[in-house]
Amino acid sequence: MSSSSQRYALYAAIIIIIIPAAALAYSLQRQAGVPETTTPPTTTPMEATPGKPSKISFYTWWAGLERFAIDALIGNFTEKTGIQVEKTAVPGGAGVNAKFAIIALIMAGKPPAAFQVHCGPEIISYFVAAPNGADDFVDLTSVANEIDISKTAPGQACMLSGKFYSLPVNLHRANLIFMNKHVLDKYGVKPPTTLDELLDAAETLKENGVPAMVQAGADQFTVLHLWEQIFLAVGGPEKFVKFMYGTLDPNDPALKEATDIFLDLVDTFPSNWASLDWTSAVDVVVKGNGAFHVDGDWAVGLIYNVYPDTVMCPIDNITPDCDIIVAPFPGTQGIYNMVIDAVAVPKGPEQEAGVEFAKFFASREGQRIFNPLKGSIADYPDIPVDIYPTNIQKWEVEQYKASTSQVFSLTHGALFSDVWQKLLQGAVVLAQTKAEDLWYQTLSEALASERSQWEKSGYIMGTPESPFAGYKPPWSS
Repeated sequence: MSSSSQRYALYAAIIIIIIPAAALAYSLQRQAGVPETTTPPTTTPMEATPGKPSKISFYTWWAGLERFAIDALIGNFTEKTGIQVEKTAVPGGAGVNAKFAIIALIMAGKPPAAFQVHCGPEIISYFVAAPNGADDFVDLTSVANEIDISKTAPGQACMLSGKFYSLPVNLHRANLIFMNKHVLDKYGVKPPTTLDELLDAAETLKENGVPAMVQAGADQFTVLHLWEQIFLAVGGPEKFVKFMYGTLDPNDPALKEATDIFLDLVDTFPSNWASLDWTSAVDVVVKGNGAFHVDGDWAVGLIYNVYPDTVMCPIDNITPDCDIIVAPFPGTQGIYNMVIDAVAVPKGPEQEAGVEFAKFFASREGQRIFNPLKGSIADYPDIPVDIYPTNIQKWEVEQYKASTSQVFSLTHGALFSDVWQKLLQGAVVLAQTKAEDLWYQTLSEALASERSQWEKSGYIMGTPESPFAGYKPPWSS
């Protein structure tokens, strides 16, 4: 048996241990009193047809406090089709560990019906690991055309060289900052709109013993997320897209400028930042024990579902009753840093039901159910804004329409899995040790690996005729 086969066999063997652990965590959250949110079925019930499976498995990382939206979606799908969907959660952000379990099941001929993935090169990482490459996954292009997702701008951005290997189900924005208005008012700090204003505000709060920037080290991603937004602010969208493809010069001065600002803000983290996860970081800011948290608008869904008495308001409409101000990260106004969740379908015994699930999820009907609770917005521009329960989502619809540039988040989908892991860990080490030379080496290696993997794959984002962000990497010419 080859070493790779042994590795996947090992993952297949230990998955029976991992999954109950995730289920236990879910159970404990329910026992702890985390509120349930349900959405009444909006679909027409259908009886299951002969030969159709009664239950399918869906691999997802929405198993914790983000479960409200996916539970509502699944409930409606089951009501419509008679097919139950069993959520399978493997610990590890962005499905980085779930990938090995899924590949092991593909090799065993028993893959799940569907799995969650980000739009971007994540799915290419699956192609590389699968025994038959892209042929182990369903080409969903015809389905995307059938439900019109291929006609939407986010949908087109999710294509790989003109094909859909996953169907987008939402549109998140990553470049947001969440600010506790009461904390800012207490210390006479105005909501910052530039990096200089953010640094000044953070220093003022630090001098008063208040944690200014509350990021989370336990699940790591919000630390890299902060560095990413700073880089977007100082480098701009063109350099950001080049970073995604690995074609950015590793000595570009924007990388050092972003790192210097990042380290200044690290000095204003709370003392226990390394033990916080992202939901705990949000909790710190909502409860007024810190001022700022940089994250995506999934935090909007979290606040809406878990803190129902907390009033959120956009920075351009701050009301007297506002508790949390939501704004574009300083210096990134007009840019929409996209995170697009999607569903992919492996070929196998359950692929027909998997395609049906992915099709429903990505359809207008599915997105109308899912996005209001998720904190995201739908990919379809003709879905009315009155479906959204928060004014932040309504505001985001207008922000997206008015945006002059769109980029994919480096922390949430725009990087290959191994590159993402190295940067994720490297950002936390940088925050802990301030070892800049090690970080710059990590950046250089990440860029080289990113470019090599894109070139080897031959894919580009979008289509050859209309590449994502108008940028054609050298290998596409």
